[in-house]
Amino acid sequence: MVGRRVVLVAAVLAAGTLWGSWDTPPVALQVSAGCGRRPTIALTFDDGPNPPYTDRILRVLDVFHARATFFVAGVAVQRAPQDVRREVKSGMAVGTHSDLHAPDYANWSSRAFREDLYRAQRKIAAAAGFSPRLYRPPYGRASGTMRRVLGEEGMTIVGWDVDSRDWDRGTSSEAIVRNVVQSAHPGAIVLLHDGGLGGGNPDRTQTVEALPSIIQGLRRRGYTLVTVPEMTGLPERSGQQRNDVCVAR
Repeated sequence: MVGRRVVLVAAVLAAGTLWGSWDTPPVALQVSAGCGRRPTIALTFDDGPNPPYTDRILRVLDVFHARATFFVAGVAVQRAPQDVRREVKSGMAVGTHSDLHAPDYANWSSRAFREDLYRAQRKIAAAAGFSPRLYRPPYGRASGTMRRVLGEEGMTIVGWDVDSRDWDRGTSSEAIVRNVVQSAHPGAIVLLHDGGLGGGNPDRTQTVEALPSIIQGLRRRGYTLVTVPEMTGLPERSGQQRNDVCVAR
């Protein structure tokens, strides 16, 4: 896409050197897409886990041998940890989507936000077996305070640049398919939902119904469906290293 800034691993490492030499706190890298060097797309699902829809989505992904990334919220993980375990077992990537999914994190103090982050990480680690390094802020809003805290914790903020609009109750499954397939491009990160936190619709029937056509439509256009870490080179979990990072900000 025109105007997107490509960030390669050399730039990331250079930025880290500047942070260290100036003795200033690190700020989390914030990305919205891969750099587009390969015909790959990352489907992402927010607000889960959410029985029975998370399970149905995983079944579709399994049938089509497709991978995706699930940004899970602590309050939801606490209710259905078995779905997170299945996501990991199925080869999906898992990221953090806060604990409470509050609408006003951008106004929280660094202490309050960090406590919410830690609560989420503990719940996700108990279910997934690891602490995620990828963070998606609720509603896609990240303040300077949030970026500083996440940077200090070694995390990356992951947004999106293709919105399926499945969060809108009035969006049909056919419209969800069109919104994704017609906006597809190499390196796209697609916003979808398996849950309905923050006042959203918890019934994800339309998303489940749209998913087979999304996968087939993208593959007909030559795209491979991968996880966010596979597409960008960003680490999914603690202990992993960045590898040939290729993202657009």
